[in-house]
Amino acid sequence: MIDHRDGYGRAVPERPPDRSASPHGLDDLYDIARLAERLGVEHATIRVWLSRRVPWLPPPDGRLNGGAVWRSATLEGIELLRRPGRPGPKPHPGPQAAAPAPHPSGGQPRGEHQGDGPPDR
Repeated sequence: MIDHRDGYGRAVPERPPDRSASPHGLDDLYDIARLAERLGVEHATIRVWLSRRVPWLPPPDGRLNGGAVWRSATLEGIELLRRPGRPGPKPHPGPQAAAPAPHPSGGQPRGEHQGDGPPDR
């Protein structure tokens, strides 16, 4: 079957599109904008969730033009996994020692002091 002619007037046969990389083509990919639209949130919200590594959001399958992309199969059922509301506090880089609980009176009990020397008078 002849689809069109090239710049020299020669007939060029029609070629089927190459779908070897992905059976769904680009319709299979979700970028941040498309995922935000699907979940009904702002683009910035998706970026925050990625930076906080919320457990229900899978890591991107790759990057396209510098932005995160997911395959549709990766995001299957994501609406059911998402918990509404705020995702929680930002993760801290390392373990931190718990501070001692304050004394009920708001200060230190009598006779106790901090440091190695005698109490100040």
